[in-house]
Formats: sequence, C-alpha cells, structure tokens
Amino acid sequence: MTNPPFGKKSSVTIVNEAGDTSKESLIINRDDFWASTSNKQLNFLQHVFTILKQHGRAAVVVPDNVLFESGAGETVRRELLKQADVHTLLRLPTGIFYAQGVKANVLFFDRKPAQEKPWTQKLWIYDLRTNLHFTLKESTLKRTDLDDFVACYNPKNRHERKESEFQRFRLRRPGETRQSEPGHFLAERRRAGRIRQFGRPRNHR
Repeated sequence: MTNPPFGKKSSVTIVNEAGDTSKESLIINRDDFWASTSNKQLNFLQHVFTILKQHGRAAVVVPDNVLFESGAGETVRRELLKQADVHTLLRLPTGIFYAQGVKANVLFFDRKPAQEKPWTQKLWIYDLRTNLHFTLKESTLKRTDLDDFVACYNPKNRHERKESEFQRFRLRRPGETRQSEPGHFLAERRRAGRIRQFGRPRNHR
C-alpha cells in the first residue's frame, strides 16, 4: 500500500539573474507510461503499475480528482482497467489528512498479463465516507473503524464477497451508475464508442 504526494501539479522553480522566480509545469515523459502529464497522482499511479510483477497486488491512495479528470486521466483509467483487475475501491472519510477537506480513496488492483479484453469486469465499493466524520485530534480514525471493511473485503477469498447491510459495501457492474457519480472513474470507452461504467453506491445511513 502506498500514497502519492499531495498537490495536483508537478513544477520546477526557475530563478533568473535578477533573482526573480517563476514556476513552470513539469510534464513527465516515460516510454512505459500510458500518458504524459504534470499531474503527480496520475504519474504516481502509472509508476506503481510499471513496477508491479505479473499478478502483483497494489493498494494506492488516490484523491477524488483521479476519478474524474479527463484527458490524461481518462487515458490512465482506461489502460488501468484493461491491464489490471481493479477490484475494490475504499472511499475514505474526510478529516484524516493534515490538508483539510481532502477527499481520497484507496484503489486496490492486481496487474494481469496482456489480453484484448479488459481485465476489470466488476468493482466492489466500500463507503467509509458518507455520514462518518473524523478529525486528527478529537475523533481520530482507529484500526477498529476498518474492521467491517476488512471483513467485507474478505482477503482469504475475495471472490466470495457479499454485499453488506445498509449498502455500505456494494458490487458494481457495467452500466450500473450515473455519470455524475465518483464511480465514473471506471468509465471505459469501447472502440465502438460505448461507455461501460462502474459506480459507487448511493448515499445511505
């Protein structure tokens, strides 16, 4: 499990002879990346995928913007869905990061061998955000707060999962979400132009 540096854009600081400074976007170009971008989270996600061995497993913290961003973000999402089994999304509550108001998720995926058909066919989403509030001091996130997620995740055999009460843990398949929902992260555009979508559960509790 790992998390990228916070802050959306990578940049370099330029200092001229007079001592004046300016910042310019730093776009990362790598032959093993699906897209060239200055977005640090997208670059981090691509880097994690490249260092995984076949069938290697990863859990990556990603902010909500990774679920929606167009352009390079859409390219990265499409290729990740195709080349990995993106099987679980944990929606994290707010108040657990030093930067206030940060909305983030943990994305679980396994790298798979190359094939024409996308590996991701369904997504389990656990909502630890709706109606749950934490702070860094008075009401901190504890290990016990994750017990229900761990039980639902079923690490011994995740292929035998069941949806939980109150719909906090739900299974999503293609076409079962509205485009405005965070699950639009998993919108995979087919060659014929159709969009297959996976979504988060509706808000409950």
